[in-house]
Amino acid sequence: MSLRKLTPFIVFGMLSVAGKASAHMVETNYVLEQFASAESQQVLNMQSTFSNGKPLKGAKVNVYSPNNPVTPWTQGITDGDGRFSFRPDQSLTGDWEVTIQQQGHGDILTVPVNEAGVADELISDAGDADIHYGSTSYLGWVLSLGTLLTLGLVRRFKSAR
Repeated sequence: MSLRKLTPFIVFGMLSVAGKASAHMVETNYVLEQFASAESQQVLNMQSTFSNGKPLKGAKVNVYSPNNPVTPWTQGITDGDGRFSFRPDQSLTGDWEVTIQQQGHGDILTVPVNEAGVADELISDAGDADIHYGSTSYLGWVLSLGTLLTLGLVRRFKSAR
């Protein structure tokens, strides 16, 4: 079997290997609510949506305090409108991190908290987590492997003659 006849199979197999592909971008908007009480309480309300405006519903949310960036201080799930709220402990000053993720889509926010509370004008978006790997075509892998095995066997039989 000539290499020219096998070239289409080799090319098809190589093209079917997974590669990076961009997905929907995620945007998180927020509003800080201030409650007047004996203890000044603040609630940070967030809403995450895809770039097309569709809500990121059912996304896992982890909030990390400045004194423990490994174990979540609180966790939750975005609602049907992509919303999630939390009250940061104002006694834990520093940068809080909020991660919002759902099946490869997500966002990361840094929320600075000082003695006065959340510094909402300094909240920053650390970036989207939206790089996906396309699914691998098993047919492509089978054809590539089959082609390589066939080439090896053909050469072995030709050399044995």
